[in-house]
Amino acid sequence: KELAAREHAAASCLLMGANTYNYIFEHWGGWPHKSKRSFVVSHYDTNVTPDCGVEFLTEEPLQRVYELKQETDMLVVGGGKLLTSLIKAGLLDSLTIYTVPVMAGKGIGFVGETSGSLWKLSESRVLDNGVVCSTYLFGGNI
Repeated sequence: KELAAREHAAASCLLMGANTYNYIFEHWGGWPHKSKRSFVVSHYDTNVTPDCGVEFLTEEPLQRVYELKQETDMLVVGGGKLLTSLIKAGLLDSLTIYTVPVMAGKGIGFVGETSGSLWKLSESRVLDNGVVCSTYLFGGNI
């Protein structure tokens, strides 16, 4: 939780799917990023934090993400479904993966089916808690 909070604080804005938004809201005791622009890609606007800088992207969300990408850097938080959509649309420049040494036993797959893309490792480090943080740069489509 502390690592995620540091990453979120350093980002200029956050982008996530509705499931991640709901998880953060429910498990972190409300919305912790009140002063940060945050965008939620969703089919429905279920925003319970409209006064906290959260905007739901419900109509043509990938087009809106493309426009936002021209303005600022975004940190994509969680969301295998969202990551898959962003990869398919060519909207990711880099990808940082945190490998946590815990077997949850269930969950959503990391990335769904895509047409294939190449990623080049630019940095990898082991954090004090045993988590491996690896950053990859987009290298093109296969």
